[in-house]
Amino acid sequence: MKLETLITEFAAAAGMENPVAVEGVWKFSADGHVFGVVEDGSGRDAWIFGEIPAPSPDREDSFRKAVLEANFFMRGTCGAVFSINPESGAYTLMRFLPLDTATLKEFLAFVEKFVNTLATWKKISDETQDAAEADAPQGPSEAPTRIPPERPAGEDDGAMPIFPGMLRV
Repeated sequence: MKLETLITEFAAAAGMENPVAVEGVWKFSADGHVFGVVEDGSGRDAWIFGEIPAPSPDREDSFRKAVLEANFFMRGTCGAVFSINPESGAYTLMRFLPLDTATLKEFLAFVEKFVNTLATWKKISDETQDAAEADAPQGPSEAPTRIPPERPAGEDDGAMPIFPGMLRV
């Protein structure tokens, strides 16, 4: 099935307006987890992807080790693979779907499983960050601080919200 047809059916099933691809990427948001869907150059496969912010530098090694172990035969990623964005340093979780046999039902399950995996790894990254902040040296009245993000975490101007309250992590 063509990805555009699958996305149109997906949007209708989720009660969304017709989504529009920006530079070939359809963006969505499920419970604050932004992900994109794009067709590969051949038109035979689609890729779904989402980013996970890198933890603090002092916890980067432990997070990277966990990611590499999860990538081993994709045993901790539910069939997805991790990579590191060379520009931002963020971790990108990606999974492909062959389009020639894809059905709407399979695509809905595919998206749900991917978003749950993305949410799990974001939680692991956040816990790693929280541990780093708890371990940071502090003065008697000094509390750890965070720089507020430019926009609320998980939001993306081009993303369309879907599946509210669906994640089961």
